[in-house]
Amino acid sequence: MPYETTWSERGVHWRYWGEVTAAETRVADAEFYGDPRADHALFQLIDLREVTRLDFSPHDQELTAAIDGAASLSTPAVRVAFIVPDERFDEALRIYLERINQTTWSARTFTDPQAAQDWCERCGEDPFTERRRLSLRGSGV
Repeated sequence: MPYETTWSERGVHWRYWGEVTAAETRVADAEFYGDPRADHALFQLIDLREVTRLDFSPHDQELTAAIDGAASLSTPAVRVAFIVPDERFDEALRIYLERINQTTWSARTFTDPQAAQDWCERCGEDPFTERRRLSLRGSGV
């Protein structure tokens, strides 16, 4: 498997490399959900900077978002930060981001690892409040 998992006190950090399939990301997710630390996790930091190919079809994105969406019922304040090298994975993450941001979880992509970490560590901020603030900013309010 082309990934490694590191736990912190507040969440999990995954680093992927090489060619990554959706099936492999589901194995990592299953390990996460099977770990008792997941019950108290506040973020998932997913580093894709060393990935050469991400095979994450629209169906795979829908399925992963559905699984995470179900988990959002018991762990409502999780932030999912994808660290990407550039826009090459935008389409492979688009549907997941749209769907998961309709739950109590909040997800974003970052090119700067420190910005991703900082965003994840602001775990006390309610994702709904954050989304409302961002949408108001976008509407000129």
